[in-house]
Formats: sequence, structure tokens, C-alpha cells
Amino acid sequence: MPEAQSEHRDDRRARRSRWLTVGITLTVIASYWHTGANAGALFDARGWQSFSEVLSGLTSPDLSRVFLLRIADLALESLLIGLLGTAMAVVLAMGLAIASASLPQLVQDPARNPASVWFFCGVRACARAVLVCFRAIPEILWAFLFVRVFGLGPGPAVFAIAITFTGIIGKLFAELMESIDPLPAQRLRAAGAPAIAVFFYGVLPLVRKQWVAYALFRLECAIRSASILGVVGAGGLGMEIDLSIRYFQYDKLATALLAVIGYVLVLEVVSHLLRKTRPLVSVVCMAFGALAGVLWINIPWSELWSPSAADQLGQFLSGFTQLNTDGEFLRMAIELALITVSMAWLSTVLAALVALVVAPMALSRFTIRGYLEDAPEGRGVGRWAFLAVLIPSRIALQVARALPELVWALLFILWVGPGVTAGVLALTVHTIGILGRLYSDVLEEAEAGPPRALQAMGAGPLARYIYGVLPQCLPRMLAFTLFRFEVNVRAAAMVGFVGAGGLGDALDTAISLFQMRDLATLVVLTLCLVLLVDTIGDRIRVRVLRGPS
Repeated sequence: MPEAQSEHRDDRRARRSRWLTVGITLTVIASYWHTGANAGALFDARGWQSFSEVLSGLTSPDLSRVFLLRIADLALESLLIGLLGTAMAVVLAMGLAIASASLPQLVQDPARNPASVWFFCGVRACARAVLVCFRAIPEILWAFLFVRVFGLGPGPAVFAIAITFTGIIGKLFAELMESIDPLPAQRLRAAGAPAIAVFFYGVLPLVRKQWVAYALFRLECAIRSASILGVVGAGGLGMEIDLSIRYFQYDKLATALLAVIGYVLVLEVVSHLLRKTRPLVSVVCMAFGALAGVLWINIPWSELWSPSAADQLGQFLSGFTQLNTDGEFLRMAIELALITVSMAWLSTVLAALVALVVAPMALSRFTIRGYLEDAPEGRGVGRWAFLAVLIPSRIALQVARALPELVWALLFILWVGPGVTAGVLALTVHTIGILGRLYSDVLEEAEAGPPRALQAMGAGPLARYIYGVLPQCLPRMLAFTLFRFEVNVRAAAMVGFVGAGGLGDALDTAISLFQMRDLATLVVLTLCLVLLVDTIGDRIRVRVLRGPS
């Protein structure tokens, strides 16, 4: 009887996998058709000629002393923008996360009266709404708005990163607090400890390492964002990248891109080392970096309370009182929103398929090392063959994720022209790098027993990966893929600002023509779209990680 039940479960699992594969395939085909992407543009002779000019310039970067000093100054500015913006975001996110989280020590508190219950519920709802609004709007849109208020310079980039990353970091901080063991906090509360003491001694010790680790990860993302927000005049290396592309100075573009790749890779190494130290070390380093940003970057703090800033903010908010409800405009906006989702889904699935292949190729476990401790590492031709796969795979993943989506979009626009195709290609390439990194981390943490047994029986790297490692890692890899799809929805709206399709194109037009009613309508639509995708993605991700009931 148990054997029959086991066979029945296996059959159901196999049928579910087949239907899931068919469903994903059909949605990818439908997304490709809906976006109007044209893969044939990659092989267009005119596009190849244009891109060959870019490649020739990229192979001969401008290494003149004057330009290198300028790049170094802009790179330092981008680094400090990311540090200061992330530090501000972490401080704001901590407060909003505490306000929005359903803390375990207060759930069954008998001392709470109905009035306080309603008060805390209202505070929590407001804090969650603020976090949703902050993270739903891409940082490039915030940068556009702040450039209008404060003018050109790095200040708008700092404020844009601080607001967007507050929403992203605050959501995860709240989720981490809600998922901890509630017993220590409840014991403190039962002993009569005040709420602030319960937080510092019953909640914070359980989440501080995870908070610091995630803050360091978001710091890497913030510095990548800071290096491209200059395309809208918000300082940093993005200004030089944008000017180099506009004036076809590809040797200068090569130098700027190498600078971005270089300091992002260095930052990843530093971040990896900081994760191995005490959380206090990371906090102190980030605080010093933020202080250096305050002293070095020219930020118009006083303008935050100036009459001109209030006037610009009033003009922006006035659009929300008179949304554009014209039928034709709404149809156009909804169609662009659907195209944005299709772009995100198409690029995420394509990137996941590539990362599924490249991630194990970038790990020594599947190439030169193996799982048997007493087994000698490969020698001779076999070892060199594995290294010929390992090293290029790692470099490709590093470069793919080091350059932000907007940089890839600008490069692909030179190849295939403006439009959705360039946006999908940019999102796909960058997502391959991100998912390759995440998949590699999951594969490294896999239980070594099954692949070790397969290796002992003579199985090769491919068999160990498919039958020994992939089955136990697939749920987490799928969860990461779903999370990346949610991120790509916002990124798909962002690449439109440089002409790569999606909602960003309409948002850019509305801002450029000062159409506040159109802009407000598009912002509300973006908020609703991101909230819907996040809600559905959260539910699916929880079910994937828990497994079928």
C-alpha cells in the first residue's frame, strides 16, 4: 500500500512538472508575440556594422591621464552616492520595518486594549503603504523628479536611491522580523519588559546578521544604480556613459564601463569579506562611507525645504487630484503596462534557462574538484578543459551583473535600435548574471550526500548535477527566479527611459512635456502593477518553498 501511494505521488509530481513546462513554454511564446520583440534584429547587417564600431572602440579604451582622472573622480562620486543613499535607506527602512511588521511579542499581548490594537493596525497599514509606494517607483523616475526640483548633480541620485531602497530593504527587514522564533520576545514581554527592550534584546539579536548581510547586498545594487542615474543628469559615471554614447566616443565609453565593472567587482569582494566579520564592523564601515559622502558630495540639503521645492512637489501632487481618465490614453497605458510585464517574464525565463546551464559551469564542484574528498583533482588535458569552461563562465556572469540594465539597454539600442527588443535583451543579459550568482550560491549549499554517492559510482559532472544536486535545489532556485521576475517588472519600466520600450517610454514623455496628469496616471498604474505582481509572486514563492501539500 505505501508503495502504491508513493507511485501515485510520483505520477502526480510528473504530471504537474509536465503541465508546468507546457504552461511556461506557452507563456514565453505569448510574451514574445505580445511584446513584438524581433530576434532577427540581432543578425541585421546594419546593426552588426554599428555594433562592430562599438566593439572596436571598446577594445581601445581612452587611457589619457586627463580622462582617467575624470573617470576616477566620477567613479568615486558614484561610489559615495551609493554608500550615502544606502545608509539613508537602511535608517529609514529600519523604522518603517518596525512599524510595518507584525511583531510576534505583541500578537498575543493580553495588556493590549481594543483602541491600541486599532492604532497599531493603522500604523502598520500606513507603513506598509509607504514601503509599497517607495519600492514600486523605479529609482530613475525618482531621479527625474528630483532633478526637476534640485537641478543637475549627484543630490537627486542620492535621494532617489534612498527612497527606492528604503522600500526594498524595509520589506525584507519586516519579513525577517516576522519569521523569527517568537519565544524569546514573548518571555521578555511576559516579564514586564517595555516594547523597546523587547525589540533590542528579543528581536534584534536574531535578525541583525541577516539585516547586515542584506544591506551589503543592496549596497552593491545601489552602487550599480548610482553609476547609471547620470543618464538623467543625476551625477556619477552615468553622465559620462550617456555622453560617450550620444557622441559616438566609444573609446571613452570603454574606459567608463571598465571602471564600473572594476569597482563593482572590488565591492563584491569587500562585501564578501565583511559578511565574515562581526555585524558592527560592517555598520561602522557603512557609517564612515556615508559620512564621506556627506562631506565630499555637493548635496543641496537646504533646498529640501525651499519654496521652489515645495512648488515643484505641489505641481507633481496636483496631477493625482486630476488623473487623466481619457479612454484612449488609459488603453495605451494599460497596453504598455502589459508589455512591461511580458518583457519582464520573457527576459526572466530566458535568463533562467541560460543561468541553469552556466551556473554549474562556474563552480569548481562540477568541474575540477568534485565531491569526494580523497579523489584527486583533474590533471592534464581534462583539468585544462575544465578550466577553459570555469574561468570564462565566471567572467561572463561577473560582467553580466556588473553592468546595470540601463547600460546594457544603451548598448543594445546601438545594435538592434530602440524599442522592446533592446529592452528584453538588456534585461536578459543582466538577469543571467544575477540568477547565475544566486543559483551558484544555492548549488554550493546543496547536501553533498547524493552527488557524492553518484560520483563514487563513477557518474560524471553532468549526471551529478542533474540527478544529485538539481532536484534538491530546484525549489529555492525557482523561488529566486520568481523574485527576480518581480524585480524585472520594475526594471522593464526603467529601461524605457532610454528608449527600450515599456512604461518607461511613456513616463519619460510625460516628464519631458510637463504633463502632470498623464504622469500621475502612469505612476498610479505602475504602483498597482508592481503591487499586484509582488502579491502574486509572494504567494507562489511561499507555496514553492513549502512544497506541494
